[in-house]
Amino acid sequence: MEVHDSYKGLLFRDPVITMGVFDGVHLGHRMLLRRVAEEASLTGSDSVAVTFEPHPRIVLSGDPGNLRFLTDLGERIAMLRETGIGHLVVIPFTPELSRMTASAFVDSILCRHLGVRHLITGYNHHFGRRHEGDSNTILECSARMDFRVTREEAYILDGEPVSSSRIRKALGEGRIAKAAEMLGYDYFITGKVTPGRKIGRNMGFPTANIVPLFPHKLIPRTGVYAVEATISGEHGSHVAMLNIGHRPTISDSDGIQTIEVHIIDFSEDLYGREMTVRFRHRLRDEMKFQDRDALAAQLVKDLAMTIDLLGR
Repeated sequence: MEVHDSYKGLLFRDPVITMGVFDGVHLGHRMLLRRVAEEASLTGSDSVAVTFEPHPRIVLSGDPGNLRFLTDLGERIAMLRETGIGHLVVIPFTPELSRMTASAFVDSILCRHLGVRHLITGYNHHFGRRHEGDSNTILECSARMDFRVTREEAYILDGEPVSSSRIRKALGEGRIAKAAEMLGYDYFITGKVTPGRKIGRNMGFPTANIVPLFPHKLIPRTGVYAVEATISGEHGSHVAMLNIGHRPTISDSDGIQTIEVHIIDFSEDLYGREMTVRFRHRLRDEMKFQDRDALAAQLVKDLAMTIDLLGR
């Protein structure tokens, strides 16, 4: 897949195009993108996905610092490569672009610059100024600019369409198995290991504190999880348990949410390295214990459960 950081100066062969943010590149996105790749293959055309960076909500929100998403651009690109799409056009989303009408976007960018011949859209796609563009807008433009339009049906799971917002809600509620079912893979976070207070080490459970590389990365609900950890520069993964929370048992806790990873049977120095954790099972809520001894006793149980679920 070729990645283009501008929509200008590109020459595609009768392109079959779809567009969207594709946050999470979930099963619904993959179904749509496979349809684009298959249609292009049948007609000898180029398959093209158009996406936006940053996420439009970051530009449009009055408080972007609190927005959370499933994937950053690099993660989206890596997963889009798996779909069979030939070209990805990354359009910088700016305040100026946000003010462009839906019709102007189709006429100028999709038609004049990208030369769309067949546009395949998602089941509920909206775009353009104030999200005014919908399937009716696209049909009107297609009649005027002479391109074909296909509306892909939703990917249904448990009677509801799979969507990025539905997955974000599931993760926020700690339902990681349901999120993974909709994503088609285990949700993951990549972060840098930073120095901590060594509280876990003093209790016999050394932990790596990770800070997500993507500042808008969605963090699942507080609690304890069984995860698989991958360390930059190494092959393979490690079984680990992970805590997301505020360490309520620690009397001098600063109240800041942390992500702490205890890798089983591992003792190397990880400070400054990148680590990816994939969420496999949720073990329990974060709890406040009577003292550190009670906490340590529970951690032994958490460790045993993690090994039982994932091995070691």
